[in-house]
Amino acid sequence: MIEFVSIILGFIFGIIASAIATLMIDYGTKPLLKIFQDDSPIRAQGQNPNHPPHEFYHLKVSNVSARWPLPGRRPAWACKATIEVFDINGTTRVIPEIIIARWPSQPEPLLPTFNSGHVTNILDPARVLMAQRYDVHNHDNPLLDIAIKYEGNQDCYIFSNESYLYQMWQNPNWRLNNGTYKLKIILYYERGPKEFIFRLRNAGNTRNDLSLEIVDLRKERLNS
Repeated sequence: MIEFVSIILGFIFGIIASAIATLMIDYGTKPLLKIFQDDSPIRAQGQNPNHPPHEFYHLKVSNVSARWPLPGRRPAWACKATIEVFDINGTTRVIPEIIIARWPSQPEPLLPTFNSGHVTNILDPARVLMAQRYDVHNHDNPLLDIAIKYEGNQDCYIFSNESYLYQMWQNPNWRLNNGTYKLKIILYYERGPKEFIFRLRNAGNTRNDLSLEIVDLRKERLNS
């Protein structure tokens, strides 16, 4: 009888241990995304005919590596990000709406059409939806569009898929003049939503005058 009870208890404990191990592996391999400043030495600069030179400003998203001995994290499928713009104190919205961010790795949301014998581009809602989501893998560090600025212009503009509706990608409702702003970026994925705070500084009228840096909320609380 004692031997039978021992077998039953061993069987039960084995099931419990297997379930715990499965849950731990599942938790340890879930995607874990973080956003960093784009430290690439290659800047996203360009120039279109009859327009001043411009530059796109990005943040970088990474799926953090799993701890040893786990093989790696699962991809963050169909990840979406939003941008909210506040004043430097983070209390007042500078742009009232919440902007759905664009993943520049996705195709431009434009559909070529013919108009009076000429090729024109119109905004394609299907491609807009496609460019709002991205699968973030372990081996990939995709960029996230944040802003665009033209040389010689003190203003910069938040840039996303809807920017393609406007001349020079400048949505007047998303204009930011010289100053410092707080950006709240929220990632929506299996483990999210997860919030990150960045500081956007627009300090002049050249492309070198715009910068993005992450805000350490712990330090800010200590200094307040």
